[in-house]
Amino acid sequence: MQMTTRVVAMHSALWGFDRCYRWAWYVWPASFALLIAGWICIDKQSAPSATGNWARPLAGAANIPVHRSPILANWPERLQNDVITCFSNAVNMATLQPLIDACTHLIESKDVADPQMANAYNQRGFLQKLSQPDRALADYDAALKLQPDAPLVLTNRAYIYITRNRNDDAMADLTKAIELFPPTQAGYARYLRGYDYFRRKDYDRAMEDLNEAVPHMPSNPYPYLARGEVEQARQQWDAALRDFDEFSRFAPRNARGLILKGQVLEATGKIPEALSALNSALAIEPDNQNALTARDRLRAKQAEAPQQQQAPQPKPDDGRN
Repeated sequence: MQMTTRVVAMHSALWGFDRCYRWAWYVWPASFALLIAGWICIDKQSAPSATGNWARPLAGAANIPVHRSPILANWPERLQNDVITCFSNAVNMATLQPLIDACTHLIESKDVADPQMANAYNQRGFLQKLSQPDRALADYDAALKLQPDAPLVLTNRAYIYITRNRNDDAMADLTKAIELFPPTQAGYARYLRGYDYFRRKDYDRAMEDLNEAVPHMPSNPYPYLARGEVEQARQQWDAALRDFDEFSRFAPRNARGLILKGQVLEATGKIPEALSALNSALAIEPDNQNALTARDRLRAKQAEAPQQQQAPQPKPDDGRN
């Protein structure tokens, strides 16, 4: 792994799991010093670069710890590179495999405490949840055998259950996770449970959870989308439109909010506005079949309206033969 890649990996890992690091990033002197320290530690044996000697370690200087966060701490020195890689953020699906391999190496090391091992299983499961959901589920199960009351793992496992329509299992995991999480950290679990309640058509409980999720996930578009769908089902049209607009604001390259907005506008008789929303959706996703079908239907309805107005009306019978 090249020096720059390691620096980026360390930054991603610390950013994802260490709130103190994220806070320090906004205070430039502290973050600058931390990045220099990380550079020194990670590249402590590298040759001088063409940019100069400003980041080279002093001869005989003591090693600076790579990580301070609870998830990354207490791993053996020989596993530090795998820890940094395993808990990094993948840029896309193509970059996942090195992270998965690093997590596997940590799991196979077998010489760490249960909390660290559970974190490695959970992270590998998270990395595989889309491409290998069976393996992800097995990893979450393994993590929960080591730490049965880990709310993050329970939430991640519930996601797999929801995708497989194992709704009762998902509900049990999410309810337990919400009880274990501090309220400010339960936003994602609340969102998933609210979505599950919505699928059960339990709209009151769905709204309760989604209203709790939104303040703790203010820039995440999906709680707005789910809440908008609940409001649409309850015919709370204005509230649904606001939430679909919020979804589109945070996810401008996703057409779902605009398509649902079109449905609400159609339901309230605003056909031109509905067509405008659908045209905007198709500008983002030209091949979206839901948007194409809805647009064609509304165009046909719009074309029929003038013909109905112009059709000759039958005259009333005046009683004469």
